[in-house]
Amino acid sequence: MLVGERLKEVRKSLKLNKTQMVSGTISRSFYSRVEKNENMINARDLMEIMYSHEVPMVKFCQGLGNTRPQIYAYHERILYAYLKKDVDALNDIYHKGNFADLRIKSFIILLISKLEGQTEEGKKIIQQDPSYNCLQGNNWNEENLWFTFFILDLYDFKQVRNLIDMFFNKYHAKNVDEYTMRLVSRILVKYLDLCFKQGKRNNEMNQAIKFLKLLPNKVEFGIYKILATYYEELLDNNFENAQLIADLLQDEDLDYENVSDK
Repeated sequence: MLVGERLKEVRKSLKLNKTQMVSGTISRSFYSRVEKNENMINARDLMEIMYSHEVPMVKFCQGLGNTRPQIYAYHERILYAYLKKDVDALNDIYHKGNFADLRIKSFIILLISKLEGQTEEGKKIIQQDPSYNCLQGNNWNEENLWFTFFILDLYDFKQVRNLIDMFFNKYHAKNVDEYTMRLVSRILVKYLDLCFKQGKRNNEMNQAIKFLKLLPNKVEFGIYKILATYYEELLDNNFENAQLIADLLQDEDLDYENVSDK
């Protein structure tokens, strides 16, 4: 399926006319030609149209072909390279990757800036680019959850606490898929880590621990449930028990450091 055909398909599924579809972005006449595959739409305009209607780019691209497994593969490769502080690997992904979500390429630059100690530069990037304004609004699709894990520490702590409060209300629904719950769990673990590093103590920490401990009893969630106990021991000042858990995770070669980004 071509991009124009996919746009028309999405528009009709949203029950919008062409004017409503492109409100605040491009002209209706130009868009009409895009749907007919007579004009090419640039990446930023396409993203603005999709995000204005809360349509994830991954979902849009799925209609063009089977991109979801590829997106997951890129997510894991980028996560692994970042947590291993492997700038060369990130550069390799940047130059060779073919991304369905076009933010990923510029996002890799942000991650490299963080790894190279240019934290202020990273903050400027997310402040100036509205596509990274993840802590505003309710557009919590898989892409934004994935992005948030990496940039959580670049936001004001009050903003982060508000985000965590929203998570507790939004993600207790039984119809949330497992991949989304893994992304949310990863963010909560990162939040707990940030709290301890910054010497914070608050009620959200207890809520995050409770949330993680109530995750389904499945292998995919095992590491998060164990880390909930780890941070609970830290919160209760049971440092010896916490260290035993950390040693156990490392002895079993579980991805303890990768999950908590310590």
